[in-house]
Amino acid sequence: MPFASETQVNAILKPHFGTLVDLVQTAHTDFRSSVLAASLQAPRVRANFIWNQFLFHAKARFEGSSDISVDSRRHWQGLMVGSAFFIRMKKGTAKLLSRNYPTQAALAFNDANVDLFEGTPRLELIYTLDELETGIDRIVLAQRHLNRIVWAIDLLDSAEDHGQTVFPLPIVPNGDSPATRVLKPKKAKTASKKQGTDDAGA
Repeated sequence: MPFASETQVNAILKPHFGTLVDLVQTAHTDFRSSVLAASLQAPRVRANFIWNQFLFHAKARFEGSSDISVDSRRHWQGLMVGSAFFIRMKKGTAKLLSRNYPTQAALAFNDANVDLFEGTPRLELIYTLDELETGIDRIVLAQRHLNRIVWAIDLLDSAEDHGQTVFPLPIVPNGDSPATRVLKPKKAKTASKKQGTDDAGA
């Protein structure tokens, strides 16, 4: 399977960055407004709920669109962008890695050397939660290979300033993760305050 380049992804998907951000945030708001939020017993329940709502809203948002559609491919449901790439939405870790039970299918999805969809590159739309797990901290579009993020586009920054915010993630010989090395730290508001094949995951 060929890798998708950040240049190609920006050229095709940049007009939809704001929509992708809105879909993730709306799905998270649905969870916060649900009875599950107050009685949550396991993080997987929240991840599954947000994943479900993302697909629900995406179907309505892209109905009749010739560019993007909600599609099922073998074990996975996600967004099919023309014939260019397939995107699945997942909750991610601080390193921007989605978590899956390590079935053969789950491992294959994150192995760019395995061709699952007749040459169509696979991307992940990753969201992370803040420290209190009450709000969304980051939303990125990422190309992953095995346990490494090849590159990631910060969609929150792109949606706000409509500019390209691409973060290439080179391999650097130190102990830091790619996400730690590349993603921009949050800006302090004032000088005195520092601041399985289950698609949803945990």
